[in-house]
Amino acid sequence: MQRRQFITSIGTLGTLAAAGLAKPLVAASANSAPSSATAGTDASPSLLGGTPAVFAPTSESFTVTLPLSAAALAWIEYGETKSLGLTASSDQWGFVPHDSKVVKIRVTGLKPGTRYHWRAVLKPLGGKGAGETRTRIYTTKTLSPGAAETRFSVWNDTHDQAPTIQKLHSLRRNDDDFLLWNGDLSNNVNDASLIPGIYVSPKGVDLAEGPPIFLARGNHDVRGLWANKMTDYVDFPGDRPFYALRTGPVGMIVLDTCEDKPDAHRTFKGVAAFEPLIREQSRWLDEVTQQPALRDAPYRVVFCHIPLRWTKEVQADYNNKEWDHVSLRGRAAWHDTLVRWGAQVIVSAHNHRATLIPATSKFPYAQILGGGRAISNATIIRGHADAKQLKLAATMIHDGSISHEISFNPLA
Repeated sequence: MQRRQFITSIGTLGTLAAAGLAKPLVAASANSAPSSATAGTDASPSLLGGTPAVFAPTSESFTVTLPLSAAALAWIEYGETKSLGLTASSDQWGFVPHDSKVVKIRVTGLKPGTRYHWRAVLKPLGGKGAGETRTRIYTTKTLSPGAAETRFSVWNDTHDQAPTIQKLHSLRRNDDDFLLWNGDLSNNVNDASLIPGIYVSPKGVDLAEGPPIFLARGNHDVRGLWANKMTDYVDFPGDRPFYALRTGPVGMIVLDTCEDKPDAHRTFKGVAAFEPLIREQSRWLDEVTQQPALRDAPYRVVFCHIPLRWTKEVQADYNNKEWDHVSLRGRAAWHDTLVRWGAQVIVSAHNHRATLIPATSKFPYAQILGGGRAISNATIIRGHADAKQLKLAATMIHDGSISHEISFNPLA
């Protein structure tokens, strides 16, 4: 088993992470930062192509994504106070991170449950052009597996709708440990140049001004000739789009339900190969759910874009422009393991209709879905867990009314 492929315990409770990152960076000392050419200023539009975003928090790390509009060197200055004092400035190959389109910087070696101040620093590649420029100072908090409680929010099916994303962002909570963006951020990714504006720098929103983001891929996120380039901009706790974590009393699993039609469907133009990924997750679930931090979690929550249950389950007629409203392929592969683990609820999206389906003897986990892309039917799902209960509530963002809510008692 690779070092990070399955959950590893950190301290007494531990965080859970999957295998390595595409471009991880080690946290270096302040003295190892590249020298400054000029006094720091706000990041120049000539270098930074949009606002940054923070992805994939764990108890000891997080990733900062910087979209670029020109070739640049980039690094992160960070610390527990505004004085900063530390840097993440070297990738696994010994280079200062640099690119002409995007840089992802993994800040590691952090303390659990700790709020860090950070800023990105950019410099023209090759020493050409203006001197060093800097972003504003942001803050990001690491996860705390041993905390007595945890809070989080869930967005879904935003489909590049700026008004909806702006409204959701205006409702962000400073005390959330994370935001789970539950898929379908895009429509179809047939133009790679649109990716940074969809996943990192949505119009009118600075995602770094909020909790760090976990991503669950939706069917529209994996659809299109250049959907494979999304991972240049977003990050996961490991090198796979499925992962497991412990946050306070909650053990959480994020699954990838892939597409809503078979791989051979003509609309995918030959680029879809998701069915092996469904099977891979089945094998992974068997192992990861036996790790103590998940096995002994008081609450057990699964996030996935396409629901594993639906109100009307019928076989879709794919030749007549129908699509899956429920992931029967995923459920067939994962259901038995999730039941053995004791999954209490599946948090999903996809059907653009806020819905709650209670647990039954056949399906001993509840199913809750968020709403759609328009402000009129979009939701934000709030989660809060402490020693007494886990509560989930789907709130309509246009008027603040609660569409559905459900509570769970601790299992352990």
